[in-house]
Amino acid sequence: MSRLNDMLQEIGGIGRNEDGSITRLGASEGYFQALEQVKMRMEALGMKAEQDPVGNLHGILPGTDPEAKSIVLGSHLDTVIKGGVFDGMLGVTGALEVVYRLKEQGRALKHPLEIWGFNLEESSPLGGTFGSRCVAGMVDAEAPGYAERLAKYGMKPENVRAAKKDLDKYGCYLEYHIEQGDKLDSAGLDIGVVSGIVSVVRYEVTAHGISNHAGTTMMPSRKDALVGMSKLIVGADARARELDDTLVFTVGKLSVAPGQENVIPNEVVATFEMRHMDKAVTDQFYADIQAMAKEISNCEFTFVNTVAKYSTPCDPALIDTIDHVCTRLNISHIIMPSGAGHDANPMAHEGVPIGMVFVPSVKGISHHGDEWTDPKHIDLGADVLYETVLALDKTDL
Repeated sequence: MSRLNDMLQEIGGIGRNEDGSITRLGASEGYFQALEQVKMRMEALGMKAEQDPVGNLHGILPGTDPEAKSIVLGSHLDTVIKGGVFDGMLGVTGALEVVYRLKEQGRALKHPLEIWGFNLEESSPLGGTFGSRCVAGMVDAEAPGYAERLAKYGMKPENVRAAKKDLDKYGCYLEYHIEQGDKLDSAGLDIGVVSGIVSVVRYEVTAHGISNHAGTTMMPSRKDALVGMSKLIVGADARARELDDTLVFTVGKLSVAPGQENVIPNEVVATFEMRHMDKAVTDQFYADIQAMAKEISNCEFTFVNTVAKYSTPCDPALIDTIDHVCTRLNISHIIMPSGAGHDANPMAHEGVPIGMVFVPSVKGISHHGDEWTDPKHIDLGADVLYETVLALDKTDL
């Protein structure tokens, strides 16, 4: 295999379980082992590398123009429980591959090149994209109870404050990542040029019924909260399929009370999550769900919005640059949204232009030990990333 594939399998394999999956949680021993492996390679390439106060890895390759803004590459070093090799680590090792190629070809960039390996991108009690949000100054370490959560990871509020960077010096942020869906693999395409990162909107939905004896309450008299919630879930799923072919709807958490076999449920709480690039679509979908709820006689419903992370567009100039690179290299590609969140989100929300390069996930599998991207696609994506960096270095950003 190529240098990049070897590096990815070696570092990305840290935290391997007996079943072949990877568990390398943020701030864990395995996480810091991986961080040190990447840091060692950065330093061998002549980069200044350091671990920041919240456990992110940051490397800098100076440019020839001290006034030029930085080209920033990055992704995360952690995984979910029993995840795969590629999610996150591909972006970090792919960024290292760019530096390897620059050194081999004797190229010196005008712009500084920075690489981030972020901590705790995956969901945790500190919130997803924790490391990159700290760098962007988006974490409120003074929020009630947050200091206690930080302490569980060996951190204090002052660590969060000290991790904030001046992002005005960043000309752009590029993230190389597996798609984590099946669009590219199903279509037989090599590269996805990301147009933006979709909204994530969640509601806590509660169905209110009436508990009663399961044996003595006849069917016409029941106010079964679980039956009512089931009707709403099935109806919402069907409406999502009708409304837009890129709208996704998920109920990933459900609790039933009182939770006894012989008692009719009086309360069911579920999380309704919807994702789409267009806020108008998620707003319409939510209105449709509320209308359905009013037609369900089994129970009454209440809705509480818990998450509203609206879509993050990629920078049009970066999209065009990546698109032109793919065309010039004769690589099949498509412009497409990302259905998952990434460390690029916080960068964009603080005004840094972002771009993303996707490579196919075989069968659309991710966050699972069977996650796989063919070695040829790993190298093709690195070609695109490298050529994009060279193209951007010719501009003023």
